[in-house]
Amino acid sequence: MADTDSLYRELKGDLQTVAEPLFEHACQQVEKRGTFLPVGAKLFSDGEVSLVAAAPEEDATTGDVVLSLLVAALSESAKGADAVALCEWVKIEVGGRKPSDAVKVQAQHKRGLCVAFYIPATKALFRGWQFGDMMVMAADPIINCWPSTDA
Repeated sequence: MADTDSLYRELKGDLQTVAEPLFEHACQQVEKRGTFLPVGAKLFSDGEVSLVAAAPEEDATTGDVVLSLLVAALSESAKGADAVALCEWVKIEVGGRKPSDAVKVQAQHKRGLCVAFYIPATKALFRGWQFGDMMVMAADPIINCWPSTDA
């Protein structure tokens, strides 16, 4: 099996394709509302990206409830996809500073690679929300939609 770095270089385009519409949606929602509920996406071999949303039966909800519903929905429905992704509003620590808000997109490819993309966000008093540079790191899969490639 290829090492993680070379697999990322090979699959980076797919992972960015499935993550991009999620980042666009999330950043728009943050600018309007200061937060957002989790949302997901699936990428198919023809390049089509399908957004996935979930809502509980109750009127009031939390991001954790929606996230667990999305994980279950994507695990069940993404078998025909090449990649899946989940987007959520999180707190991260960057460079030893205090925790900061961030948009996180965790993208997972059917070939076994899973990465988390983060875009830090800060609220400026007169300028609204400011988004930082994207960071990427390896992540453990949270969606179980493809057989394991471990030997």
